Amino acid sequence: MPGGHVLPIYDGIYLTEGITSVLARHEHHAAAMAAGWAQLTGEPGVVLVTAGPGVTNTLTAVAEAFVGALPLVILGGRGATATALRGASQEIPTDRIFAPVTKSALRVDRADLLMAALRQAFATARGGRPGPVLLDLPRDILIQDIDGDYRPAGPRQRVAAESERVGRAVAALRSARRPLIVAGGGAQASDASAPVTALAEILRAPVLTSLSGRGVIADDHPLAAGGLGAHSTSVSRQLLRQADVILGLGFRFEEMETNWSVNAVPPQSATYIQVDIDPAEPGRSVPVTMAVVADIRAFTEQCLALLAGHRAASPPATLTHDLVGLEESIAAMASSAEVPLHPVRVIRAAREVFPRDTILGVDVGALAQHIAGAFPYFPVFGPRSTIVPSSFYGMGFAAAAIPAARFVHPERHALCFVGDGSFQMVMNVLPMAAQYRLGVTWCVLNDQALGSIWDQQHLVYGDRILDTAFSYQPDLAGVATASGCHAAVVEKPDGILPALAAARAANERGVPAVLDFRVARVRLTGTQEHAAGTYVQHDS
Repeated sequence: MPGGHVLPIYDGIYLTEGITSVLARHEHHAAAMAAGWAQLTGEPGVVLVTAGPGVTNTLTAVAEAFVGALPLVILGGRGATATALRGASQEIPTDRIFAPVTKSALRVDRADLLMAALRQAFATARGGRPGPVLLDLPRDILIQDIDGDYRPAGPRQRVAAESERVGRAVAALRSARRPLIVAGGGAQASDASAPVTALAEILRAPVLTSLSGRGVIADDHPLAAGGLGAHSTSVSRQLLRQADVILGLGFRFEEMETNWSVNAVPPQSATYIQVDIDPAEPGRSVPVTMAVVADIRAFTEQCLALLAGHRAASPPATLTHDLVGLEESIAAMASSAEVPLHPVRVIRAAREVFPRDTILGVDVGALAQHIAGAFPYFPVFGPRSTIVPSSFYGMGFAAAAIPAARFVHPERHALCFVGDGSFQMVMNVLPMAAQYRLGVTWCVLNDQALGSIWDQQHLVYGDRILDTAFSYQPDLAGVATASGCHAAVVEKPDGILPALAAARAANERGVPAVLDFRVARVRLTGTQEHAAGTYVQHDS
């Protein structure tokens, strides 16, 4: 977003072919869309903002990128070097503010260092465990001439595992009677979908995925078996309890997903192998039997080479039967005629209306994340097909980021499930989507509450409800219409499919859509268990 401190960069963009800018309506949205770009491509997203509040407004989305290991380059303006430390306009130590949530936060005080700093920023953002990098740029150096040609950073390098550790891991997997693979965002980041799926097929091992790992294995693959913790099902919980060897690929059993409860982490009797590109991760969340530091794709390809010709036993005999039973229970919820609407009916109808390769955005919350984001309510069929929050859990992140999907893949549909609380935090993203004709649909699961926190007051605090239920809300459809979007309020079951079809048709004309679904406060078992175990119980 423009500001006086970065106008020299904007002028350079204006005069340079092949570079375009996108005018967001808030710096948070700009950073969120850049992070969404990174999630869908694996390449660094770039956000350009002015000094002071321009930079600090990106902080929440940058923290999401840091926790979620998304490569991001933030170009932030700063006061001139000549006025540093004199209380100049919008002067603030941005590099120090961002240091805890970036891989590098660098002040560049000399024009002759700019090209090297920029190349280093891209290399750092995408290298190792990806993450955000801030360049703090004084406005006076941006108007100086620089000699030489910019040389881009080279491609990301893949770090293979030590052969001895690969051998030990493969030996454990060969001898396993009930192997289980858990794939997370690290598998997604390393583009490991094909080798992870191949490894599962050789081992005949069911695969669980975290929210950020959705799509690493297609949800309709016979070995795809669900998620964990708040995203778990009866099938995935049983598989985790019964596994004797668990292979964690870029997954850390973090708190917001598992609550570190006994039934959501590897049992003590199991051999737990954790593989991660970051040497600080293995064993940080839960104890491990074997730690492997490597790029996930490189490691799985090493395993495949050693497992050539291996013939494993069949997966659990009941897996197919249990998954069919799970699907039948979901189908019953999806046919519910209740009013307010059952959220599963909305989510399954959206899957029916929108194409197989639709990019899915999932915002935080008991309805959006714990149902729409959970296997198999809205099936995901390919890698890098989601924009989702990290365990930083920032409300509105995915809803603000989802327009980036149409920049990355103009030919694919994009759909975001978001709660009414989160949507109200970022709904000024709508005019930007309309301006650039980004055909995105926001499905607002509106239960008139800050649902996840309402749950705590309901389940833990004896129904002492305070500031978590909305007594007044704006007309969300009216706001969307005023912002240039197609919009509808849906209150009855027979209106769900027509509303979704109309939204898809609007998207295909380049018109964004907002559908305000009035839903019941339905909570799945995983959500209830997670809510009850997150905070200390109080007597009512």
